Amino acid sequence: MVASRFGFAILGMGNMEFGYITKSESAMAVTVSGEGGKAFCGISVDAVVICSPTTAHEDQIQRCLKAGKAVFSEKPVTPELSTTTACYRLAEIKNKPLFCAFHRRFDPSIRQVYADVQSRKLGEVKMIQISSHDPQYPPVSYIKTSGGIAKDSTIHDLDLSLWITGSLPKRVFCQGGAFNPEVRACGDHDLVIVTVQFQNGTICVIDNGRQSAQGYDQRLQVLCQNGGYTVSNRSTLLTSTLEHKGSSLPPCESHFVIRYADAYRLEMEHFLNVLEGKEEMAVKQEDTLAAMALAEAVAKSATTGQPVDM
Repeated sequence: MVASRFGFAILGMGNMEFGYITKSESAMAVTVSGEGGKAFCGISVDAVVICSPTTAHEDQIQRCLKAGKAVFSEKPVTPELSTTTACYRLAEIKNKPLFCAFHRRFDPSIRQVYADVQSRKLGEVKMIQISSHDPQYPPVSYIKTSGGIAKDSTIHDLDLSLWITGSLPKRVFCQGGAFNPEVRACGDHDLVIVTVQFQNGTICVIDNGRQSAQGYDQRLQVLCQNGGYTVSNRSTLLTSTLEHKGSSLPPCESHFVIRYADAYRLEMEHFLNVLEGKEEMAVKQEDTLAAMALAEAVAKSATTGQPVDM
């Protein structure tokens, strides 16, 4: 069987040059341009990958869809729930996929936990605990255009909690702190603690931060009636030290590109399968809108200091 070939355009790669994007022998990079308009109107382009700053997403997505292109967008789709909804409505009108890249759903370890939870072999889920911390602060320029930590970072954890529980949130409460003066000056938080109570009774606790001295800290625990599941940090080495004074573990991975390399590959393979009609889109419109609505509630709670009923 001859594999299908699609024309892709990628928006938001900064100063990426032609020589750096032709690693695969099966891929044929045609051109590199500073003008995004070529992606919207090029007849050789079937789909567009949008990884530009969040503030540029709405215009780029709208232009791509109006030109009849499928869209793979980094989260959040847009900075606001209302504009995200409008983009999905346009995708429906144009009958083109609009895929929100919640890549953690495609991580093999997390997918295994999801499958085990769905089997109910350990009973119903009682609690989910998610720890998610970047190794270092992003540039201030990124913070200013990110849409805030809730919509830019915590939204990944919120999506995971929605996906695993299969339930909608009932109430959310968030406490936030800004330990970095530059983040504080942007009116944002660099550490948040979120508690979500779901309609099915599950409670989720999320701690999410912009900086972690121990590396890219990514942990998931799911407590069920008859046991639980854990996804631990990935380490740079598979060794540990044991001695009379105690034990030590190697550091965890230092970057999300390394930690979630498999997830990024698998989500793109999934998107290609969607384009070929082989699979239904795993992250649907209602999933993205639910995560965005919850992220907005988290941001509101962090600002007001009060719980938000959904």
